Amino acid sequence: MDENPYKFLKNNLFLQFLIADRYRIYRHITACVSMLLFFLITKEWGAYQGFVDQLDWIERCMIITVVFYLNIYVLIPRFLFRGKLVIYAFSLIGVLLICQVITYYLNTVVWREYVISEDLKKAIALPIPTLFIFSLLSLLPFIMLSTLIKIFQLWIKNTEKMQELEQQATKSELQALRSQIQPHFLFNMLNSISILLYIDPEKASYSIAKLSDFLRHLLYQSHEERVFLSSELCFLSDFLSLEAMRRDDFTYEITYNEKNIQGIQLPPNILLILAENAVKHSIDALAPTYIYMKCEQKEGWLHFSVRNSVPLQPNPQQKFSGIGLNNLRRRLELLYGDRFSLSQERLPQEYIVTLALQL
Repeated sequence: MDENPYKFLKNNLFLQFLIADRYRIYRHITACVSMLLFFLITKEWGAYQGFVDQLDWIERCMIITVVFYLNIYVLIPRFLFRGKLVIYAFSLIGVLLICQVITYYLNTVVWREYVISEDLKKAIALPIPTLFIFSLLSLLPFIMLSTLIKIFQLWIKNTEKMQELEQQATKSELQALRSQIQPHFLFNMLNSISILLYIDPEKASYSIAKLSDFLRHLLYQSHEERVFLSSELCFLSDFLSLEAMRRDDFTYEITYNEKNIQGIQLPPNILLILAENAVKHSIDALAPTYIYMKCEQKEGWLHFSVRNSVPLQPNPQQKFSGIGLNNLRRRLELLYGDRFSLSQERLPQEYIVTLALQL
């Protein structure tokens, strides 16, 4: 049996060492110690007189460390990962040029009189462009290493993110199916339709069609990665119209402008979870109930709000655990990162949930 890739990433100590925040300090220690050992081993000892012989390798180590961390934590995240390749290239060239100037000045001006190695004297006497090229070649491996590490970290994190997103999507889908396609829901709907067959056959036929569309959407369209918002809103309308058949004194309304939301797509069942939450917590056998939804696209953001009535006498058996909204929030974090907001407001006689998604 093939091992689950998500579990493999979680259980692989080497991969977790490279990406997990809890190992960050150990990664830095490992990187610094490795570079320190590299320069101590590769240094040509006795090239300078006295303490300058120590300053030489310390200077090289500091220059490499600065370039390594500047590239991995500033240039790559701000420019390369955001598609600003030209800015990244010029920024990297600028950093390398500054490092070359510092190295050249120290070796050929400040420490020149301390040089005792004949090979180093010949090297310093080379033309400036040649010195810059050789110095650049010594920095390139560290630049490439830092870039590869950052890209590898991003790939691993994205893989983990996609695996968790798949799990969350599966849980959301199962939750939607279980909460709606459950025996008592279907029994109540079929019972209502059965009564309508004698009272209003035309309305019964309409209800059967709505129930069929509702079940078809849950079973098939939920598997799509993205669906049209207009389709989701029509689905919510069917869902609430079926709910209206089961309740007395229940009103609902979905307000939106068809042209305003035309062409907008989003992951399936996100709005359904909000509708389910409103339906679940608005049930009141003693008073009229309502659910009002509003959807609009404004300045590149999709705003969706749900207002529902709150029972005058809360049912002690009704649990306001908020698990559905918590799962929805986590799914949105995986899908949109920080490009969304989900807020809740509990009033004495009304409950309001507002969702905003950046398109």
